[in-house]
Amino acid sequence: MLRLKKRNFILVTSLVVILILTLCSCGNKTESSDSGSGTSDVLLVGVDDSYPPMEFKDSDGKTTIGFDVDVAKELGKRLGKSDVKFVSNDWTGIFSALEINKFDVIISSVSINDERQSKHSLTKPYIANKQVIVTKKSTTDIKSPDELKGKKVGVQAGTTSEDFCRDLIKQSKLGDNGLATYPLVTQPFMDLDAGRIDAVVVDIVVAKYYISNNKDKYNLSWESSSSEPMALCFKKKDTDLRDKANKILDDMQADGTMKKISEKWFGEDVTKNLQ
Repeated sequence: MLRLKKRNFILVTSLVVILILTLCSCGNKTESSDSGSGTSDVLLVGVDDSYPPMEFKDSDGKTTIGFDVDVAKELGKRLGKSDVKFVSNDWTGIFSALEINKFDVIISSVSINDERQSKHSLTKPYIANKQVIVTKKSTTDIKSPDELKGKKVGVQAGTTSEDFCRDLIKQSKLGDNGLATYPLVTQPFMDLDAGRIDAVVVDIVVAKYYISNNKDKYNLSWESSSSEPMALCFKKKDTDLRDKANKILDDMQADGTMKKISEKWFGEDVTKNLQ
C-alpha cells in the first residue's frame, strides 16, 4: 500500500513538472513571435488603407494597393524580409497600435510634426506634401483659408488637416461649428458631393488623386506655401531599424526607384526637392 502511494506520488510529481515545462515553453514562444524591432522574417506594416492613392483597397475589396504599399514592399525586400504583410488600422489609433507591437512600422502618409517626432522614430522625408482646399467646380467664393468663415469644412479626424483647421478656428477664420470630422478621408468628399459641406481640407497627394479622376467635379482652390513632407514611422526604441530604412530610402532615391513608384501613382515625381 505504501509502495503504491509512492508510485502515485512520483507519477503526479512528474506530470506537474512536465506541465510547468510546457507552459514555460509556450511563454517563450509567444515572446519570440512578437514583431518587436522587426526581427521577424516578415515585415508587418500598419496602414489606414482608405487613403487613395497612398494606401487603399483594390477593386476586389481585399488587396491593399497604393504608393505607400509599393514603397513598403521595396523596403521589405531590401531589408531581406521574406514577405511584407499589411495590417489595417483606424488612423485615430494607429500610433498607439505601433507602440504595443501590432506592427513594425507605419507606412501610411505620416506627416512629420513635432509631436510625432517626440513620441516615435521617424525617417527622413520620402515624399513631398502640403495642405490644400478642395471645392466643387461650381464654388467660386473660396480661394483661401480666409474665405472659410461661415462655411462648412470637412477633414479626416486625427490628421494634420484637422490640426490646420483647429488653428483656423483659434484665429477666428473658421466658425466653431464650421468643422466636420470623419473617420475616413473618403467621407468628406462624399459629403462635398452631396452639398452637406462646402470644402475639404486634405493632403495634396490625396487631392491630386481625386481631382485627376474627377476633372469636371473638383477644384484645387488653394494650396499652402508650407511644406508638410511625410516619413516612415517606427517605434520610439527602434532607432536601428529606422536608420536602416533611411539608408534604403537614400538608395531608392539614387537608383530611381522612388521616381518610378511616384510616376506610377501620380504621373509625376513628388519625391524630389524634399525639404
